[in-house]
Amino acid sequence: MKRILLATAVMFAVSGGVYAQDAVVVEVPQPAREYVIAHPTDPVIIEGDAAIGTAVPEDVKLVPIPDSPDYGYVYVDKQPVIVSMKDRKIVYMSN
Repeated sequence: MKRILLATAVMFAVSGGVYAQDAVVVEVPQPAREYVIAHPTDPVIIEGDAAIGTAVPEDVKLVPIPDSPDYGYVYVDKQPVIVSMKDRKIVYMSN
C-alpha cells in the first residue's frame, strides 16, 4: 500500500513539474500595455477560452504595437489581449 501511495505521489509531483514548465510568464513592456489600452480596436471572437498561452487563430488579424514589434494585440470581449508575433500565443490579458 505504501508503494502505491508513493508511486501516486511521485506521479503527481512529476506531472505538476511538467505543467509548470508550460506556464511561461512573459513581461510585456509597460509602454506596450499603455499603447494597447490607449488604442482600442473592434473586438474579435476567439473560439474557446482566451487565456495566457492560448494561440490566436491565423484568421484573426493582429494589430502591431509600434514600439514593440515582438507583440501585436486584439480586443476580446472588450478586453485588450497582447499576443507574441512569433507564435501568436497570448502573453498578456488585462484583468
